[in-house]
Amino acid sequence: MSDPPAARTLASRCRAPDVPLAPGQRIDQWTIVGTLGAGGMATVYEVRGDDNARAAIKLAHTALLTPELTAETFVREARIAAAVGHPGAIAIRGSGTYHGRPYLVLELLGGTSLGARLDNGMPLPRPIACELLLELVDVLRASHAAGITHRDLKPDNIFMLAPGAGRRLKVLDWGVAHVAGEPDPFDSMIAGTLTYVAPEQIRGEALDAAADIYSLGVLAFRLLCTRAPFAAPSDLQLIRLHLHAPPPRAQTAWPNVPAVLDELLAAMLAKNPRQRPVLDEIERVLRVVLAELEPRRFARGTEPHVQLRPPPRWSSLALGLARVAVVLGAIA
Repeated sequence: MSDPPAARTLASRCRAPDVPLAPGQRIDQWTIVGTLGAGGMATVYEVRGDDNARAAIKLAHTALLTPELTAETFVREARIAAAVGHPGAIAIRGSGTYHGRPYLVLELLGGTSLGARLDNGMPLPRPIACELLLELVDVLRASHAAGITHRDLKPDNIFMLAPGAGRRLKVLDWGVAHVAGEPDPFDSMIAGTLTYVAPEQIRGEALDAAADIYSLGVLAFRLLCTRAPFAAPSDLQLIRLHLHAPPPRAQTAWPNVPAVLDELLAAMLAKNPRQRPVLDEIERVLRVVLAELEPRRFARGTEPHVQLRPPPRWSSLALGLARVAVVLGAIA
């Protein structure tokens, strides 16, 4: 199969966003307070309701709407986010239409996106990165149980909540998610973001939870190794790397990476979806690595130092981790 053209990406269809709305303008009962951000599909505004309630409105770009991608396609995100049924998924409280453009009313979050933090040169400490990844695993477990593949996991779609929120993050932008058993409005294009997209998405193959595992692997690599595993000066070159290049080992960017984590990241980035680990395996590795990175969290004498060694094959990783769990349980 020849390499797919970059023009198939969803973002390439949205090059002319609308003129932003100004503070004071109104969308139905909502008054614009300011602009929170803009992406390939929509602009997000902070708004205040006539009842003084605060929220965010996600207003679709006019250029996004075509006979194939309709207003109904845009607002399906509300149904999908509700089906995930997890507090780590953004809450969507309503929808409507503004001059022919569909919009969603979202909960207003305090904090910043992971993408903004990374773009500002503020990498996460590795223990915090592991905790964030563990929360993502929990959200994806609920999503996948509902037959929903997010399909666009990336830093811009992960919102880091302000302290006191009770959790670290919310996963945003479920609008391009793939729902098992439903017609896919995005099946003729690459709906994800090229840096994080799985090879099977590029090839236009059937999708399942394994596509999110790949994107999570790219994200984990970037958080823990401070760079993405694949980078290229053009979209087409980046596509070729995802399709054909072996994934780099984490130890090339982090010489002291725990060997079991190095193995995990390589497995998550496998070209073959069936060779990627499941969420339970990812969670077990991350918890062992977190204990290794932050031993002071555990009371002295109750948590042993875990010597992490590379397994001969990925298939032996689960057995090795099970043995670690037995040891930990025996001395707890």
